[in-house]
Amino acid sequence: MGEMIDLHDLVTKMPIAKWSIILVFSLVGAIMQRDMNWTGRMITFSIGVAAAVVFAEPARLALSLDAGWSDALSAVLAMTGRNLAAYFVRASSDPAKAAREIIEIWRGRR
Repeated sequence: MGEMIDLHDLVTKMPIAKWSIILVFSLVGAIMQRDMNWTGRMITFSIGVAAAVVFAEPARLALSLDAGWSDALSAVLAMTGRNLAAYFVRASSDPAKAAREIIEIWRGRR
């Protein structure tokens, strides 16, 4: 397997342009979500940013893409993470309960 990536090093060494792309794509997705309150929008924005920061480099390496694809992959992951978070927030008035139920169904307990 590959070597572990230190998250602190990844975040501090990330170029400003990449941070801008991640923040803009997460923000645009959160603002366009009209059926959510500001708390839900902030949750989805934060998860979108986290998904892009955490998964961009491992996904790029797993897909064997060169470094030129890094920004585009970050943008896609920011929107995807935000959309998944929006789904869970909308799925229930209690997103944590909805996530637990989905995990129980996935594990075959329901």
